[in-house]
Amino acid sequence: MTCSLSILIIFIGAIVGGVILYLFLVGIGAILIVADPIASVDAVVILSGDDGNRLSMAADMRKNGFVDSLVITETSSEASSRLVREAQQAGFPQGSIYITDLQVDSTLDEAIAVREYAQEKGWDALMIVTDPYHSFRTRIIFRRELAGSGIQIYVRPVVGHWFTSSKWFLRPDGWNYAFLEIIKLMNYLVFHS
Repeated sequence: MTCSLSILIIFIGAIVGGVILYLFLVGIGAILIVADPIASVDAVVILSGDDGNRLSMAADMRKNGFVDSLVITETSSEASSRLVREAQQAGFPQGSIYITDLQVDSTLDEAIAVREYAQEKGWDALMIVTDPYHSFRTRIIFRRELAGSGIQIYVRPVVGHWFTSSKWFLRPDGWNYAFLEIIKLMNYLVFHS
């Protein structure tokens, strides 16, 4: 085999390997990001850790007539008070903003708190808004924890987020979030199934 043929084979192998790696990484992002259709629901739930994107999407849903009520999961009185003020500024009237009774520390806690609150209110359908990398795990946890409650769960990732299936791996924090989501999902499936 000549030197130039060897170089050509290595070059083609590198290109094919790069394409396979790229498709694999896009596949991981595509699995982590799920989006249910936007539907009319009794309340939109913004999970804790919001930097404004989740509330903004909830406000857009309200503006477009899909929802009237907003649920905030209780993490601390300071965070909840801030989100209530921001929700009012975004167009939610005071009487349509609710804070869960249970203080939460995880997505599982949020699902349990939201289930109890929604059952108390007699709600039938909820839209859960979270970050894209968190949407798959959120859907699994909420649907499992609310199974049998009669409450329909929809999950939507925020729009315009930096974490997309085709680019998440170009940022160091993308690798951190993807890795943590996979570990947390496996932990939930092993210890809470």
